Amino acid sequence: MGVAHALFMNRLHLLRLTEVVRLGITPDQDGIMELPPELDLEVQQQAYDYVTTCFPQEFSALLAEVKADWIRLT
Repeated sequence: MGVAHALFMNRLHLLRLTEVVRLGITPDQDGIMELPPELDLEVQQQAYDYVTTCFPQEFSALLAEVKADWIRLT
């Protein structure tokens, strides 16, 4: 699951950066560039979907178990 989590975080980071550039988001006063909440949920789901395509079907139940933890930590 460590490799799956690393793939998830890498893909999520890439998707978020892509959206920051596409939307022209600038840093707030704390230097943080956040996506709108609904878009952030969408990219989280896209990152999870990417991970599920990288692993055999046998891992789908295990990946579904850890998904909530991954999303909560992001």
